[in-house]
Amino acid sequence: MGNFLNRYFNLDELETNLQTELIAGLSTYLSLAYILILNPAILGHSGMDSSAILFATAIASGLATLAMGFWAKLPFAVAPGIEMSGFFAFSVCGTLGMTWQQGLGTCFLSGIVCIILTLLPVRQKIIDAIPAGLKINIGVSVGIFVATIGLFVAKILSFKDGLPDFSNWGIGRLTSNEAIVLYVGFAAAFILGTKRFRFLGSILVAIIIAAIACKMLGIAVKAPPEFSPAMFKSLLQLDPISILKDRRALSVVLIFFIIDFFGGIGKFIGLTAATNLQSNGKVRNIEKGLYVDGAGTVLGSLVGTSSLIAFVESAVGIAAGGRTGITAIVCGLLLLVSLVFTPLVALVPGEAASGIALYVGWLLLPIRHFFDAETNFGKFDVGVAIMMGAISLFTFGLDKAMLAGFLAYSFHQFFTRKEKVNYYLIATTALLALSTAMQYAWK
Repeated sequence: MGNFLNRYFNLDELETNLQTELIAGLSTYLSLAYILILNPAILGHSGMDSSAILFATAIASGLATLAMGFWAKLPFAVAPGIEMSGFFAFSVCGTLGMTWQQGLGTCFLSGIVCIILTLLPVRQKIIDAIPAGLKINIGVSVGIFVATIGLFVAKILSFKDGLPDFSNWGIGRLTSNEAIVLYVGFAAAFILGTKRFRFLGSILVAIIIAAIACKMLGIAVKAPPEFSPAMFKSLLQLDPISILKDRRALSVVLIFFIIDFFGGIGKFIGLTAATNLQSNGKVRNIEKGLYVDGAGTVLGSLVGTSSLIAFVESAVGIAAGGRTGITAIVCGLLLLVSLVFTPLVALVPGEAASGIALYVGWLLLPIRHFFDAETNFGKFDVGVAIMMGAISLFTFGLDKAMLAGFLAYSFHQFFTRKEKVNYYLIATTALLALSTAMQYAWK
């Protein structure tokens, strides 16, 4: 058995061993297990059943992560991205008024697009078309978007006509019981995430602390997930057909695709940069990893959750020495077994996840790039970062923030002539602009 694992996963070549891989897999699982609580809390706002969301999250994440391990042989976990879930619940189902079945349909189509473009040689040209500054600034808008979700879950922020309503802010909202839970959860996650206190499962512990605060303040679970037939309510309920008649769906599919496709590339490259999984800027088995990323989104839509992405928490397992698919296999098996803990998840109110969403939004902000000389992040990039962040906050629309960023960099390339105009960037921008215009033209 040991010889087979060594040959199949190249343990010796990658300078690792079975014990290290097992510990790395457990480490990755403990660092991302919070998604089993946070994803139902967010997607529940779309009208989906909490039990069905928990089931879909565990099953889709577990199977996709197993595929990443067995087939791609990479130490990455795959799970629903918070930014994806938030866009799904609040923008697609909330602002646009699509049903959650139609929302799953847009996720399905975006996953198919990811798979097709991974097959085609145009993939690399599309990746190269996105300027480094724009890739960083997409992270800014996504981080603020996720942080805003935390404010909404804590009832600090409300919505009016599909937009954040800042007119009724006051001391009452900032001192409510829900707000106090947000402060407790964020503080716990922030403190436990520092180098002095950092340990495996720190975010999970922060949610438990916030749940205890909920109990003390009288905040109860409104619709607890149950280990029951309700778990299967969302299976194969996606509706990719009716949305083909809705011209607004093009924008939704494009946004899901851009975040998933480019986010996956960035994580594969970034998380393996200092390891022997990467050579001359090329990640070992990256093509297979991208296939799993796209196929995971398709699988997620079939079982009932928003788009799956390669999780940044995979960095914890990689830091623990994980270099092969064994790390992912261990994590995937643990995700599947997590359904056994459904009664424990049912004890955690959705409000307990608000501070964690705020903290994760903070982590997603690519602050270090602003001060990294190698990224050449200049005044223009800073200006666009502020613009995209503001649009993401005040419109709660990732599509609008990304359109503004793409337009800014396209015009900058075209009019300054400081760099060669990339027509793939222009074409992507035009498609984004067209699809966003369609949202308003056919409301």
